Amino acid sequence: MTANHEPYALAPFRAEFRDPQTEAAFRNHVEPETAKHLKIALGIWAFLMLLFALLDYQDLGISTGFYILTGMRLLQAVMLVGLILLLARRPDLATSGWPVTVVAILGFPIMFVIFFIRPDIAAWNVGVICILLISIYVFIPNRLVFNNLIAIFGLVGTQVSLGIRGSEPGTLIGLVVVMSLPIITGYVASRRLQMVRRQEYALLEQVHNTNQELSEEIERRKALEVELQRQATTDPLTGLSNRRQYEMLFRRERERCARQGGAMVLGIADLDHFKQINDIHGHDLGDQALKHVAKIFLESLRHSDVLGRFGGEEFILLLPDTHINQAQVVVERLREQLSITPLVADSLSIPMTATFAITPVKVDDDNIEDIIRRADKGLYHGKKDGRNRVVVVA
Repeated sequence: MTANHEPYALAPFRAEFRDPQTEAAFRNHVEPETAKHLKIALGIWAFLMLLFALLDYQDLGISTGFYILTGMRLLQAVMLVGLILLLARRPDLATSGWPVTVVAILGFPIMFVIFFIRPDIAAWNVGVICILLISIYVFIPNRLVFNNLIAIFGLVGTQVSLGIRGSEPGTLIGLVVVMSLPIITGYVASRRLQMVRRQEYALLEQVHNTNQELSEEIERRKALEVELQRQATTDPLTGLSNRRQYEMLFRRERERCARQGGAMVLGIADLDHFKQINDIHGHDLGDQALKHVAKIFLESLRHSDVLGRFGGEEFILLLPDTHINQAQVVVERLREQLSITPLVADSLSIPMTATFAITPVKVDDDNIEDIIRRADKGLYHGKKDGRNRVVVVA
């Protein structure tokens, strides 16, 4: 990408961003501050206009010239105050450039008229115009290109006024040189300020964009970490706890129950005739059956209970703060709910049942494998006795 097409590339003469969208964003960013400073500058300008009327009265007295100058000063002061009131409602006009440019250009005729009403102070008036030209650049918040228009209007208008008054060509050429100095000085100073402000804005935006990208990257990494954690602790098919997870939860809940003197029950559920579902309807439907059972169990258990996939068609149940007789009621409810909720898929309704074995977690149980083996023996007897039942192993 070339420099001319970068979003923050600056046009050297205009001291503005080349990219219109970036320039518009910058103006919107500085709009409140620019409107505030512009209203202050316009207020001072209006006050000075009225103050000069006192000097006009001192030198001209009550005369036609005094009335002309005073009327023009009052008119400009009214325009300046009107623009201040307009900026209060439309602060966006402060950065557009046109309103203040029009008011400034309409204010110059007062200076031109002075050459005709008071030719004796022509040199002094030229000095005031030079101060006004540099002030336009330095003190009036405006776009640089519009300030150039104002300065050119002031320069040309002064030369035309003095030419009509009969000034010599050599004098006019010398005045062009003299009046060019404040214009060049004001332009250079204003250009540097405008470019510095835009460079600061570009840095601010780049830092903001970098921070936003970092924040988004942090959020993506957090989401990835959560997803990796979920994948590491859940069964990918059913979404239930995998062996690593339910063993960790078992240790935590066992320690808690031991501290608080609570009971805990472990259970195993084995789906009945699950192999037939796979053989007859295919493994895809078998996977649907496993997810169907997991959904039923999750909806029937408490939030504090732990449900995991033990492997194949077997599930692990951990019931903390539960005695064996309470667990029997809970698991019996699971069995009944499963038996009356067939799997409906592909225009088929497949009945589902499971055999359960539950056993209390004892104080002398060394690890979860010992408890699972004890429950698995009960599961074997339940299968042998006809399936679809709950076996309690003391």
